[in-house]
Amino acid sequence: MIQLAGKVAVVTGGSRGIGRACGLALAGAGARVVLGYRQEFAAVERTAAEIRKGGGEALPVQADVSSDPDCRRLMQAAAETFGRLDILVNNAGIWKEAA
Repeated sequence: MIQLAGKVAVVTGGSRGIGRACGLALAGAGARVVLGYRQEFAAVERTAAEIRKGGGEALPVQADVSSDPDCRRLMQAAAETFGRLDILVNNAGIWKEAA
C-alpha cells in the first residue's frame, strides 16, 4: 500500500459515496484529509469521526464547488490547518437523469 504520511489531501464531495471512500482510503494510508461537503454535515461528520477513530486527522469544510469563493476557502482551510496541500480528489458532482 502507498504511504502518505505527512501529506494533506482535499476530497470534494467527501460526505458520502466515492468521496467518503477516497477520504477513508487516503487517511488509511496516512494522509491528513480535508473533506469538502455541500450540505450534509451529519454525513461528513460520520466520515471524519471514522477517520479520527482510526487515528487519522480529518477536517470537514462546507463548500459548494460551483462557487469560486467557496473553492478558495476550502483550499485555504487545508493550507491554514495543515500547512500544505498535496493531493486533490475533485469528486463532487451530481447526476441528473434525463427526462
